[in-house]
Amino acid sequence: MSTAHPGDGAARFSNNFDLLRFVAATAVIVTHAYVLSVGYSNMRLYDPILLMGQAALAVFFVISGYLIPVSWESTASLPRFAWKRFLRIIPALVPVVLITLFVIGPLMTSLPPVDYYSTLFTLEGISSVPFFENGGVIGLFQDNPVPLVNGSLWVIPVEIAMYGVVAVLGLAGLLRRRGAIIGLAAINILLWIAWFDDPRASKIRFTLYFLIGAYFSLHRREITYRPLIAGILLLVLALSVLTPYPLVAGVICIPYLVLYAAHIRIPLLNTFGRAGDFSYGMYIYHYPILQALIQISGDSLSLPALSGISFLIVLPLAFLSWHAIEKRALAAKNLDLADLRRIFRLPAVTGSGPARK
Repeated sequence: MSTAHPGDGAARFSNNFDLLRFVAATAVIVTHAYVLSVGYSNMRLYDPILLMGQAALAVFFVISGYLIPVSWESTASLPRFAWKRFLRIIPALVPVVLITLFVIGPLMTSLPPVDYYSTLFTLEGISSVPFFENGGVIGLFQDNPVPLVNGSLWVIPVEIAMYGVVAVLGLAGLLRRRGAIIGLAAINILLWIAWFDDPRASKIRFTLYFLIGAYFSLHRREITYRPLIAGILLLVLALSVLTPYPLVAGVICIPYLVLYAAHIRIPLLNTFGRAGDFSYGMYIYHYPILQALIQISGDSLSLPALSGISFLIVLPLAFLSWHAIEKRALAAKNLDLADLRRIFRLPAVTGSGPARK
């Protein structure tokens, strides 16, 4: 998932956000290895592995919620904020879509090549890009327990929507007003209660994690992270799996626990991300890789084997994604219109005043 770093250079390595994202991405890979090999219909509602994956997603949203307001405050410009968010999400996402369509798709589809490509470029086929909610449209993974192609990408539009919320609140001067975030969270809670029994609609709870993370960020100078509080919340979270309300406990406990863990000052952990932030690449690549492995093996791989093989394939892809695409894209985040005109050799706009201020 996409995030902003809390500063550049040494400031980035004064916390454990990189480590937490990497651990969360790994947990998502293991969870989806289990889900995709077993099938949703064969799972219990509060299956421990499923809860682990949901907690990992919560980690992503809490961290994103904590860091995105920092990005807005350092920018305070809608075009520049949108540009930075675009660079974090889209450049790395495009190759995943292309690899899925033109490498994995032709190898894994049940359709003849001519039919695959002709279907892909129909309105029905194009409308499935890049989320592929129905792999059967292009003949992908129809015999797998779960027929989705890259179902993990549902978080992308949710994340973008939350960027929009931050931008709107920022433009309206409401971002730092306690009532704004609290009011939005209250509305989300009411919607979550109304949709609690709908597995798809109840995913709105993940926006709560973002909003709570944002609240902690905006009031970070007033909030302290204490081991005793973290210990109590961890105990409550662990005991909640014995009740019908582990999801409720998660919303209450996980944000504080994530940010407590993020602010522990241990140099070995703080510098975990010096080789790169591979979490986004791991997240966006792993799902179609898992589906391909399940199809190739006839769903015969054990959970450790499926998780391990997919991790060994996904990690190099994430490494390349970071160093070849993501890092280079982020290097362009401070370019202005004058820089872009020069790079693309576009004519300057006359009569609009100075290019820089």
